[in-house]
Amino acid sequence: MPRVAAAALVLLIASAARAAEDQPVVVRHLLGLSVSGSDSGYGLGAQLGIRLSRVLLRVTLDVGGGTWRSDYLALTFRGDWLRPISEGSALVAGIGIGELSYGSIFDDPAKEVAVLTPEIAVLFGRDRLFGRIMAGLTGFVPLGPVAHPLDKRGQPISPPHVMATLLFSL
Repeated sequence: MPRVAAAALVLLIASAARAAEDQPVVVRHLLGLSVSGSDSGYGLGAQLGIRLSRVLLRVTLDVGGGTWRSDYLALTFRGDWLRPISEGSALVAGIGIGELSYGSIFDDPAKEVAVLTPEIAVLFGRDRLFGRIMAGLTGFVPLGPVAHPLDKRGQPISPPHVMATLLFSL
């Protein structure tokens, strides 16, 4: 499955490069903080990335949970394609791959699983250097078996399946 993700990333970059042949190259940093809500609770995150015309490459760290089934910590690498939908906003669609820890991440039981992270979002202020906002949905698709051991209360732990995120770029 990691080969599929790598092939998808190569196709994403190639198609964006072809579409951008007639446009000047745009390079923008992305350093942001995010708030999120998932089926495992609420969380905070940080993202570091670079936008090269219509391609956005990012490393993300998301930590959250605590209110429903379990806590989570996700570290992912994502490749996204940007499609302008108005003068100042763009549709963002992409996929990532990473590691997801879930359960009682600072205590036992905790488990880890590799995940694909398909994503769809809208980026507002796409050409601004600072002050961009991105609102989106991310899925967590496990690439291996998902264990469901019981926590200290006798409840099974479970990873998040979907996460809504609001990113504020610094």
